[in-house]
Amino acid sequence: MRLISILDVANTSYDEQVFRTSNTSNIIVFLVFATLIAICTYIFIANGYYLKSFFWNYVIYLWCIFWFGLFVWMAWSRFRSCLLPTNWLVKLSSDRLLVKYRSFQNLNYADTDPVIIELSWRDLNWVRKTKETSSKDHGDSTTTEFFTYIDINLQLSKDELQEIKSALNEERKRKPPASEVGELRHELFQARKSKADKHEIQEIKERIRRAKGNSKSSQKVSGVKHNDYPVRLIDNILRIRWNGLKPKANQAIKSFTLHTKLETDLKLDSDSTSDSLKGKELDDMILDRVSKGDRFDAMTLVKKHYGYSTTEAKKFIDELANKPIE
Repeated sequence: MRLISILDVANTSYDEQVFRTSNTSNIIVFLVFATLIAICTYIFIANGYYLKSFFWNYVIYLWCIFWFGLFVWMAWSRFRSCLLPTNWLVKLSSDRLLVKYRSFQNLNYADTDPVIIELSWRDLNWVRKTKETSSKDHGDSTTTEFFTYIDINLQLSKDELQEIKSALNEERKRKPPASEVGELRHELFQARKSKADKHEIQEIKERIRRAKGNSKSSQKVSGVKHNDYPVRLIDNILRIRWNGLKPKANQAIKSFTLHTKLETDLKLDSDSTSDSLKGKELDDMILDRVSKGDRFDAMTLVKKHYGYSTTEAKKFIDELANKPIE
């Protein structure tokens, strides 16, 4: 086992099968909401005078157009991300398995980061398909989600498992990249805060001016981070979320079983609304929410069952996530 970067894979040619996020659902969402925007805009223009005479009708139509536009932008951004070469989660060949734990949506991150787990087939004990029904509080109601996973039982040393766990935690804590101008502005803020001399402040301002000139001719750096984490480590099991991937989970299982053993399918019920959660079961539920990128639900669980404040809950979750593998 070793951790490698996207560039390490891009620079090498293998006879591999690739599993990636399908763009079909994204283009459907885009077309649906684009159509709704077109309908609302047509009604707005065709009945402009009527709408203006009834103020709340006017506001409602503008509100609908705003939200439909937001969903169109999100769907279009995700669709564009799906078309890039970085849109893959698993690659397998006759001699190895690659699992990329960075979401394809975080395409603005550095390609040099080690975000791919490279495994040989002898590192695997077995593989299985897991179905999960997950319930959580959502205000006054309960939200239920359905997940499909492929679980890989790893035959690795404790140190290797700890290396994977640390890498996954590091990816969750990684901050989005900032532009050169943004970093310099932060440096200027710190210089003014520490009451640096005028010459130093003027020098930073000059660097900002040059950076702004360079940024006009270079690609913009997005500061957006998507809290999407498709890979988790549970003890010695690498759990890969397969929702929205192609080929489907059953086809992937067939490909895996050409190289490793098949374990019986598993069904899970995950309910964070239960009042009976305690001990290891509660801690595992908290870690499950954190690893899914749902830190809000994890904080809610800690506050509810341990009675911690927001600061104490955050500290508890960080300690729990960074706990070494026993």
